[in-house]
Amino acid sequence: MHQIVPKAPDVADLSHHLVPEAPSLRDGAPSTLACRHTGFTCPALEAIFGALAPSGEEARAWVQNLAPCSKCRVASQSGRDKLRHLRLGQREREILLGAAASDAFTVTEPGMSRSLSAARRRAALSLGKAGLVVSVAKAPASEKTGPRVASRATVALTELGQYVMAAYGRYLETGKPVRWTRPARGVVLPGLEPAGLGDETLARTETALRDTLGELKGVLIAAIARPHTDPGLLDSVTRHLERKATVLKSVLEPRRPRSGV
Repeated sequence: MHQIVPKAPDVADLSHHLVPEAPSLRDGAPSTLACRHTGFTCPALEAIFGALAPSGEEARAWVQNLAPCSKCRVASQSGRDKLRHLRLGQREREILLGAAASDAFTVTEPGMSRSLSAARRRAALSLGKAGLVVSVAKAPASEKTGPRVASRATVALTELGQYVMAAYGRYLETGKPVRWTRPARGVVLPGLEPAGLGDETLARTETALRDTLGELKGVLIAAIARPHTDPGLLDSVTRHLERKATVLKSVLEPRRPRSGV
């Protein structure tokens, strides 16, 4: 996942913002509120941002980043449909089976050959792009378990990955080609209907506002401690964060309970 606004130490990198491409629209929805998977209006985003309808590439990127795709059934269905073009080789199967057997799977191991290590990493990257695994932090070794060792790439199954193992695990375990059109019966796709994810979107918006205000504070503190060599860039950074905070606050402010006078 890319970060729209970097932390204070990364101010110099702010001149290169990564903005996702606008999704194609199918029901006349503003691109800001369009589902990136279907092109139709996202009910979860509309419930929070519909009245405001922020426009512009900058605001669209902020709002799209708040979409609750990780908990949405529509996103899961889109991810499953894309799997029809995914081929699972030996290394991909090893990772999926290993991650399914435990909470996390270490992609590379001590003593592993360079070729095998590279193959495992490529397989993990492929599975990550398909939305089946995600990188996770590995707990450091304690004094009781021995000295600390260099951290290694570790992955865990996403909800879609768990679904794949439940629906198609029989193919992976037997080494047979996966028939994506024949999932096991009774296995339900993860996620909720988008119309029921308004609260999740609101919570993400509140978190984004706190993070944005924290980043703005960090930038200002860093500028005071060590004056920036490019005042123009610093000004653009602070204005960028202020605009983002203003958009988020304009959505959240009407929803906060007001005390009686």
